[in-house]
Amino acid sequence: MTKEQEAILKSVREFCAKEIIPVATELDLISDPDETFPRVLEIIKKGRDLELSYMLIPEDYGGMGLDNITIGIIFEELAAADAGFAGNLGISNIAWLPLMIGGTDEQKEKWFKIATESDEDMFLASWAVTEPQGIGLNTDDVWETGQFTLNVKTTATKEGNYYRIDGEKCFITGGAAANLCVVLAETSEGPSHFIVPTDTPGFNVIRNENLMGHRTMINSALSFDGVKVPEENLISMDEGNGVSELLGVAGYSDAWVAAIAVGLSRAAYECASTYAKERIIGGKPIIQYQATGMMISDMSMLIEAARAMTWKALWINDTREEPDGKLSALSKVFASDAAMKITTDAVQVYGGAGYMKENPVEKYMRDAKVMQIYEGPNHLLRVLVSIMDYLGM
Repeated sequence: MTKEQEAILKSVREFCAKEIIPVATELDLISDPDETFPRVLEIIKKGRDLELSYMLIPEDYGGMGLDNITIGIIFEELAAADAGFAGNLGISNIAWLPLMIGGTDEQKEKWFKIATESDEDMFLASWAVTEPQGIGLNTDDVWETGQFTLNVKTTATKEGNYYRIDGEKCFITGGAAANLCVVLAETSEGPSHFIVPTDTPGFNVIRNENLMGHRTMINSALSFDGVKVPEENLISMDEGNGVSELLGVAGYSDAWVAAIAVGLSRAAYECASTYAKERIIGGKPIIQYQATGMMISDMSMLIEAARAMTWKALWINDTREEPDGKLSALSKVFASDAAMKITTDAVQVYGGAGYMKENPVEKYMRDAKVMQIYEGPNHLLRVLVSIMDYLGM
């Protein structure tokens, strides 16, 4: 790491130790997400000085302008403290990616500065893509055409100098907390991204979801009932660029999610390793029994491999004009599958105690599952990688 990265990591680690770790288990046990939400938001806002929701925004616009590797280092550390908080801050950066990729200079100047110069304790953004029926990524024709298509039901209808947005989105991380929402909607020319301030009439939070894991992550169902936004809120100012922008987002965000998975894996491994050294059965620590010791070794091996693949993807994305979508997808699949195995094995190391709420490993296991699902389900990403191989992408 560079000295700058070490300094940033130190600040993030101190914030996690002071604000997140002491309350993560308590917040995880609250059954009502509407009760958790204000407390989580309060903690997120305490991190304003760290500017963690502006990591991606260039310095010229008041953001941190961090490279991908540094962002990955931060996400790993946040996830080692609590994966849900990492998800909250992750999506606020992911939401800026469509604007970074497709936005005009004027759009970037306007919206990035609105975020960084806001009087809010923390200006948050969300990315609204997923819909109740899914968005129907069609891979049937892509083998021949090389073109992906989506079946987006949320519509954006041109009315004079405005667009009227109607539809529903679900599983939207940060949806209820966001000041601004980047929405994927169908136009006459195809899917397109729109910038929607959440105080716009017709924008509604239907509910906050009650999650199995990542219980500190704010996740909401949203409705757009005649939401009117000016035509200049259409990212790129051209209709039909939503699919290419979405794939570009995934090229960066999959590697960030992989970093979150590595952090979660690290936390589970550290707990399991410590427990295996301290738990005495038959007069010796259980790590000295080969079955347990080999599980601990496999955890360490998978973490090192996942981090190496993730850092390679992050590094390549820093050195090229366009992200390496294939390697980012591979890192996300590998790291999240590894997290599921590592957290499951951590419960196994604890034995019956691992199934009890008073021990952290059952939480890690619940937190890991969604990492194989969000930002592209792993089975779909495997299909996409095979398509990229076939097309020589």
